[in-house]
Order: sequence, then structure tokens, then C-alpha cells
Amino acid sequence: MQGQKAVWFLVMFFLVTLPSLVFAETTLVFQGYSNPNEQVAQFIQNVLIPEFKKVYPDIDVKYVYIPFAEYMSTILQQAVSNTLPDLVYLDNPWVPQLIDANVLQNIRDYVMKDLGNDFWMDFFPGHRMVTSKDEGIYALQVHTNNLAIFYREGFLQKVGVEKPPKTWEELLDVSRKIKENLNLYGLIFYAGADEAGTWQFEPFLWSNGGSLLELDQKEAIEALAFVAGLVKEGYAPRDVINLKDQGDETIWFMNGQVAMMVNGNWEFGWHLLPDVLEKLGDVRVAPFPVPDAAMRSAVLPFGGECVGITTTDAEKSKYAWELIRIWFGEKLEEYYEKWTGHIPTLASYSAKIASIRPEFKVFIDQAAYALPRPPMGGMEKYPDVSNELALALQKALTGAQTPEEAFGQAAKNIKNLFTPEQYEKHKEFARNVLTEVLARTKQQ
Repeated sequence: MQGQKAVWFLVMFFLVTLPSLVFAETTLVFQGYSNPNEQVAQFIQNVLIPEFKKVYPDIDVKYVYIPFAEYMSTILQQAVSNTLPDLVYLDNPWVPQLIDANVLQNIRDYVMKDLGNDFWMDFFPGHRMVTSKDEGIYALQVHTNNLAIFYREGFLQKVGVEKPPKTWEELLDVSRKIKENLNLYGLIFYAGADEAGTWQFEPFLWSNGGSLLELDQKEAIEALAFVAGLVKEGYAPRDVINLKDQGDETIWFMNGQVAMMVNGNWEFGWHLLPDVLEKLGDVRVAPFPVPDAAMRSAVLPFGGECVGITTTDAEKSKYAWELIRIWFGEKLEEYYEKWTGHIPTLASYSAKIASIRPEFKVFIDQAAYALPRPPMGGMEKYPDVSNELALALQKALTGAQTPEEAFGQAAKNIKNLFTPEQYEKHKEFARNVLTEVLARTKQQ
């Protein structure tokens, strides 16, 4: 009798637990920092996953949201505790670090088998550079972005300015006129003590010939002095160091507190939606200003997110790849046209999207002069390099240190992140890339 009870107990146990065990084996966790109310997360949940489910109805896919500020630390903690999700949506500067940490799996075989080498080579070079290492491919960049000047045409016309500023000198002049005649700030930008602060400063730095790995040189100090001068003269608000994120700039811009702002094309899918643009009536976009009128474009960082596989389970890896393949296959055109404020990473799509969404043209044109951030700042050491620059930027903008002092100390701290051999190698690489792209900005 006791034996029969034991057998019955085991049978009931497996009947109760087996469904949950099967469910756990057939559930993919897709982790991202796109808020569920934002377009990318909505695309994943309302388009990508349902399309996947048409082919794999028995495989469940769960989208898990982690706030951006917690995202990278969460992934690294998950790697240590063996609790990684199956695939991830992540900011492109993090990819080299996660490759070196063995978090991202090599997907080269999947890419070549299902999408092909022509597809891989259609990515702009910087996007291939940041998502690969040696012969491996560890992520695919789904979209990109860069920075330009958004401006309220009505404000500029009120002070007699018919065209947006093309150079730093013109930017100062227009900002001065806005302040003196309208009692508004001319320009707002983001200068928080984080990667976004570095990202918004990099166009000033690189366009002037400065390097992340040579911040104590004249070109870098001049760029910092220019930006600090905007705040010192009252052309930009001192609050640029206290903004929560780049979206905060747009609130100032929409409220009519500033005439111009530095921001990215994603705003067309975030704050500057069609109904808002119609209500404001005078929002325009211009290329990022340059220090030298002979330059045809500023040199900018490119942003944007990537998707990669983190599971080491072979079966789950195949399903995770299918989600990525569908995104880059049958759903890519719909994604660019309807679901994002970002621009393509694939050259073959760029011209088409520019014709469909003309508000992106400035950003697409500038993409030819945009650089990947990690290779320009010591690859896997880039997050630390970026942190040093962002802190120095804040010191200069608050007046706690002069530009020379702030960048002089930052340059020493950055150099100490590397061995002498590593530093020289990364510095030379960054300088060579910067020299090449600066030369292209002056080609006729």
C-alpha cells in the first residue's frame, strides 16, 4: 500500500510539474531597455514576436524590460550568476566589452547561411567594426542615429536669421542674437556625467581634430573651451549638466525656452511626433555646425542599438536567431518605415528611407562621416574613457576647472587605463581614422 502511494505521488508530481518544465525549455527571454511604451519595444512585441509565433507556435517569447541606467550592470551580473537571457537588445558601445566578457555568442555561421556575405557587407563599415572581432560576428546593428541641430525657424526669423548656422562662429552669432533680442537661450545640449554627455560632445571634439585619447592637445581643449563658452555667455542654460536625459532637451525646445538644440533623429519617434510637429509648425533640422567653413560635414559619433544572442543552449540559440533573422529579413522594411525614429545601418536601405521619410535626410547624409565610438576610445576601455571625458566636461562647464585643467587631468587618467603599448596602439588607430575622415570632409 505504501508503495502504491509512493508511485501515485510520483505520477501526480510529474503530471503537475512536467508542463512547467516543458514551458521553461520552450520560452525565450528577449531582454531590452526599450520601454514597453516605446516604438522599438512595441515592434518587438506586436510585430516581431507574432510573426515568429506563426512559424513556431509552441515557442513562447517573453520581452523583459530593464531600464537603461541599470542595463549593462544587470547583464554583467547575469553573466556571473548564469542567469543571462537568450537574446539582448543593447547599445552599440557595449558590444566590444560583452564580446571580451564572452557574453555574446558568435553568430557568423547563422548570418552567412541565412543572410549571406552580401548582406553583411551592406552594413556601413563602422557597424561591422563594432559588432565583430577577428573572424566572428557577435551582434547585428538594427538601426543607427547621429546628431544634428533642431531649430525653431520662427525664432530665427524674428532676429533676422534666414538660414541655420553652418559654422561654430555662426552658431555663436545666432545664439547671441536670440539671447539679446528674445531673451531666450540660443542652444541646448546634453552634458550629463554619462555616456550621453560624451556622445553629444564628440562632434565638437572630432570635427576640430581632437581625439578621445589625446584630450590634452590643443584641438581637444579648443573644442571644450567653445562648448564651455556657450554656457558661460548664457547662450546655453547651465542646466545642461543636470538634464535627466536627451529627451529633456526637447521639452525645453517644445516649450519655446530655446531656439535650437543638439539632438538625434530618434526624437521623430519619441517627442517630435507628427501631431507635435504640426502644432509647433516651425521645427526644422540642419547639419551639425563645423569649426571650418571648408568642411562639408561635421565628424560625428554614430549611435544605435544591436541585437545579439547570449544563450549557450544550442536549441534556444536556433530560435533566438530566427527572431533576429525575421527582423533583418521580412520585417526590416516595415521596421524602418513605421516603427522607428532611427535610420538604417544598411547602405541599400538608406536612399529609400530618405525618400520615404525626408526628415531623416540630414542624418542619413551625415552618416557617411560618422564614427564608431569604442574603436575611437580604446575599444573595451571605451566606457572608462567616456566616463573620464564626461566628468571633465562637467568640471569645465561649472567653472570648477579651466578647459586646460579639466582635460589635462582627464588625459592622464585615460592614459593610466592602458599599458604603454596598448595606449600607443589605440591612440595611433584613432588618430589615423580621424585623419582620414577629416580629409574626406574637405573633398569636393
